[in-house]
This record gives sequence, C-alpha cells and structure tokens, in this order.
Amino acid sequence: MNTCKHIITIGREYGAGGRSVAKRISAVLGIPYYDKEIIKMTAEKTGLTEDLIQGTEEHDGGRTLFNWLFPSGSISTYDQAVLAQAQMIRRIAEQGPCIIVGRGADYILRDLPNVVNVFLYAEKKDKLQYAMNTFGDSPEEAARRVRHADAARESYYHYLTKAKWGDLKNYHLSLNSSPIGKEACAEIVIQYAMKKP
Repeated sequence: MNTCKHIITIGREYGAGGRSVAKRISAVLGIPYYDKEIIKMTAEKTGLTEDLIQGTEEHDGGRTLFNWLFPSGSISTYDQAVLAQAQMIRRIAEQGPCIIVGRGADYILRDLPNVVNVFLYAEKKDKLQYAMNTFGDSPEEAARRVRHADAARESYYHYLTKAKWGDLKNYHLSLNSSPIGKEACAEIVIQYAMKKP
C-alpha cells in the first residue's frame, strides 16, 4: 500500500467506535493514533493534572480558540488546559501523518491542507449495547451514560469552535458504523485518505 500523507481526525458519538476505527487505520497504514494519550502528553508538557485536562470535554462555555490565542484578560486554569491540549494536537500534527480521535482536532487543524476529517455515529441501540457490554450498565444506566457522553462532546466542540458538533459540512466523511461495522468504516476511511490529493 502507498504511504498515507494525511492527518486523519475522527469525531465520534459515544459508542460509534472512534478508538476502534483509529486503531484499525493505524495498524493498516502504519501511522500512530492518539486518543486519551493526548491527555497524558499534555499533562506531562504543562504540569496540569490529567483530571483537569480530561474534564475539558465536559464543559460548556462561551469562548473560542481565537479568544485563547488573543486573550483580553487573565486566562482561567480551565482555558489553559483547553489551549494546552489544542497546542499538543498541533505539535502532534507537525510530526507527520497520524490519526487523532476527538478533542475538536478537525477545527484545531482546519488550516492544514493534508487533513481528512471523519465523523462516526451509530444507531441508539448499538450505543446502548456498547455501554451495557463495556460497563455492565442496565438499559437505564446505559441511556444516561450515552446521553451524558454525547452532550459533553457536543458542548466541548461548541465551546471550542462555536460550531455544531457532527455538522456534515465540517467533515470529509460521515459514517454510520451500525450497519457495516467498525472495520468496514476503517477501510472506507483508508481508501478515502489514500485517494485524496
């Protein structure tokens, strides 16, 4: 297979398989993938706690990346964590082709020409089943977990971008992993990335 030249970002609903798809693409193309690793790397670089950085995806606010880069006043610890994570994503992208899961990477890297932005979603029943299988949730607990996780991701994306999370216009590919499975989704992304100039 030809060498992949692109950075692939994967936005995802809870239970749609973002990490699984990223791992599969990574294995096939031989490029690294980053998901929760970004939290650890950011904490090591900045001295901020992993809990603080991880908590950024559960916040709803009113600033955009522009406000962080050109602040008009003091910057909160929370905003420091969000900006540090964005800067880490930029550093990772500078190292070459890779896969980055979540954290608004499509927006953070929007000025780069060699990016493929993907959004994964899934049917509600499959998302609930994922939560029940992974955490042993009851159907009610699973429904709460899915609702909370998706709401947190949507809130974080809006906080970062002021744009709508999952909006088709923000992505090159939007895939429903329920009917075809995660491996097939990975294959579609690989084919797209290899053909995109």
